Amino acid sequence: MNREHPPLAKLVAALPLLVLRPRLDTSDQSWKSSAEDLFGLKFLYGNDADRLLFWSRAGMILIAALGSGATFLWARDLFGAPAGVFAAALYAFCPNLLAHGMLVTTDVPLAAFTVLTLYLFWKRGDRPSWRGDIITGLALGAAMASKFSGSFLPLILIGFCLARKQVKSLFIMAGASLLVIEVAYLFSASPLLYFRNMSFVNANHAKDYPFYLLGELKPGGWWYYFLVAFAVKATLPTLILIVFATVEATRGFINRWGEMILLVTIGAYLFVISAAADQIGVRYILPIFPLAFIWVSRIVPDFLKTRMGTAALAILIAWHAWSAIATFPNYIPYFNELAGGAANGPAFLDDSNVDWGQGLKQAAEYAGNRHIENLKVYSFDPFDGPGPQYYGLPKNLGTSEIRDRLLLNRPSPGTYIISSHYITRMRHLSPMWKTYAPIDRVGESLWVFAF
Repeated sequence: MNREHPPLAKLVAALPLLVLRPRLDTSDQSWKSSAEDLFGLKFLYGNDADRLLFWSRAGMILIAALGSGATFLWARDLFGAPAGVFAAALYAFCPNLLAHGMLVTTDVPLAAFTVLTLYLFWKRGDRPSWRGDIITGLALGAAMASKFSGSFLPLILIGFCLARKQVKSLFIMAGASLLVIEVAYLFSASPLLYFRNMSFVNANHAKDYPFYLLGELKPGGWWYYFLVAFAVKATLPTLILIVFATVEATRGFINRWGEMILLVTIGAYLFVISAAADQIGVRYILPIFPLAFIWVSRIVPDFLKTRMGTAALAILIAWHAWSAIATFPNYIPYFNELAGGAANGPAFLDDSNVDWGQGLKQAAEYAGNRHIENLKVYSFDPFDGPGPQYYGLPKNLGTSEIRDRLLLNRPSPGTYIISSHYITRMRHLSPMWKTYAPIDRVGESLWVFAF
């Protein structure tokens, strides 16, 4: 049904369902007509949604942990064991990886398999073996079968293989990666289906959709959107470490081959995503986070030689860890101190940077504890699903209600819980909303207004 994404990550998430055995109604018209959104909502909420989500997300966490392991191994092999531990700690306490690493989406699986692929590719060295090429190809296939933006990885490998005259390796890796893609599609079609389905990426997105950045809406967006997103969503210690590593790198490479792979991939990925991806979330550039963590760990050996350097590393890693601990459990709306924290996040970005509907349970608890009556809800839910009602909240306001009740007129008396994503948009559509002040926030993603 969903040709916009390859199936591997979703298959991993679905494995627990073989044991849970939820009801699957293939007689429903939504199944017959391949209406993926409607069928998905009926399947999820027609069963125990929380139970399905919990066990499906367990598989995603394992993939995220795989990425952490690859990050540790590559940093260790490049710069030593302390650097490996340092890079793994940066990965483990990254608010953005924590936010999306537990969700049944394709972003963190791509990040995890990307760093694994590049590590195995680097590990082959100057004298690759067919075993090493096959293993690298299998990891490459997993990245490509997790998300279509993983298809840029072969271009990176082709470039480096040609530079080292390893043409034979390319054919071996290509064969192994195509095998994984075939497995992901359960051998239901030729590998060409994968490449045909790439044309469906963003095909259902409005061409003139106005993207949001720094308080402005603009169709087409900005070339620097993802640079700004990284600057405000990465922790400040991460940004400081990048500066330190850049200064250190002016003295030369520690491991030229490994660092070139890291830096070229980071630059190429930023360029490709900035040119081709919708500007709706830092999650699109998650693969550069573990690569950046590995590269900045190059400073660890030198810094550990002095007490001042050791203290600096300890302070930065503790600060980075605290950024995640203090944010728990609201990782999606995390913004660093440079941006003013989560409360000021909507001044910079919207969509999955601030809210992805993750605060419904918190909103239900908030409303229940305060015995709120006459409650209206406008949560992030592009599919108009039954999520709010499932957790005991009123149904989301409909399109006509939003226009008549919220935008054209002052809202009628009552309490309104509204997604911070929609607040950023409503302030542009109706100047009145720039004057309304929230009385509270729920989970840093939902704003509470009283009229």
